[in-house]
Amino acid sequence: MYSQREMIRVAKLYYEKGLTQQEIAVLENISRPTVSRILDAAIQEGIVTFSIQYPLESVDDLEDELKKRFDLMKVCVAPVIIPEPSFILTDVGKLLSDYLNELVSDGDTIGISWGNSLTYAAKQLLSAKRKNVRVVQLNGGVSTTAFSTGATNILDQFAKAFEAQPHALSVPTILDSREIASALMSDSSIREIMAVGREANIAVFGIGRTSYQSVLNLAGYFKQDEYDKLLQKGAVGDICSRFYSIDGTISDEQLNDRTIGLQLEDLRRKKHTIAIACGEEKVPAVLGAVRGKYFNTLFTDENTARELIKQHDQVQTAEVQQK
Repeated sequence: MYSQREMIRVAKLYYEKGLTQQEIAVLENISRPTVSRILDAAIQEGIVTFSIQYPLESVDDLEDELKKRFDLMKVCVAPVIIPEPSFILTDVGKLLSDYLNELVSDGDTIGISWGNSLTYAAKQLLSAKRKNVRVVQLNGGVSTTAFSTGATNILDQFAKAFEAQPHALSVPTILDSREIASALMSDSSIREIMAVGREANIAVFGIGRTSYQSVLNLAGYFKQDEYDKLLQKGAVGDICSRFYSIDGTISDEQLNDRTIGLQLEDLRRKKHTIAIACGEEKVPAVLGAVRGKYFNTLFTDENTARELIKQHDQVQTAEVQQK
């Protein structure tokens, strides 16, 4: 339709030189509507991209309230400017990126999970020159279907941002049996990667909720009746593919034995356990993770933060009334 050279030339005249579309039309001996179409084509082809730069201030009162109620080391709450998931995840991811840029030092080992929230956060990472940093995948990320978990891309983006050595756990995260999982974990290369994960002083992970639309379910790790049983056992969420109930305890020990990756109890021993969770539907999963003491740092949005406080108070009131 239009050549790349033509799109670049018109785009540079319009966006860089500041000529009007009419002036470009006269200069290039084409019609003004044609100039407009060429500019649209340049955007569609990715020749022209836009970035809105804006300071992102967190919501201090909600941060203080969540820190106090949940006894957390740090909480960062992004304001909801546009109430759509993609915009919210982008803004929360930007806050997380800024924090990691300050936190990560030479010699650190960063353990990461994968999922939708981490996908958005990884895209926001800024380049930071660090020495001898390692980035390791905390749970297996190979899908059993054509559905992509995005684990490899997230690992690559973290490694690129911190000029780090990546360690991929290139196996399925949930196996068919405990015996198969045990056999895989006996492999020397997998044992080595899992040891690096346990050594990580920084862990960054999303909090998943039990839903038929969850990444783990869509990736083909469960048959329909298996997921039904998991819900019946009271599972409210997962971290690093390990499922837990509202009280923070593992909801299915047999499933846990079939899972490849960091044990949840290992998170309690790390210096920085950073969770990212957005969406009011994830509140029960966050509350279960709080009770399990699986994170000490939380990144979320203001709508989720308010619902967290509301549901936390409701749970506490119900427990008092039961006594």
